[in-house]
Amino acid sequence: GYNSRRVRATMNENLKTRTNYDAHPWQLDVAEALLLRVDCLVIAGTGSGKTTPFLLPLLLSENKGKFALIVSPLLSLQAEQVR
Repeated sequence: GYNSRRVRATMNENLKTRTNYDAHPWQLDVAEALLLRVDCLVIAGTGSGKTTPFLLPLLLSENKGKFALIVSPLLSLQAEQVR
């Protein structure tokens, strides 16, 4: 069955491997909600890491080959998300 601790640990380990950063607990909360298809709303300031939660589920092996479509009105934000 579903194991929240395992999923959160795996997402964080995969992020750390790729970026050398640990996810914040709130980022893991949001990522897990999205993974479980729970509606959520995030209100956070510029540069706080709002992009990370919707990318974390894509780092799971069971989501290999899946992608996220990002619609962004800001060119500077688009460039940052691509990096």
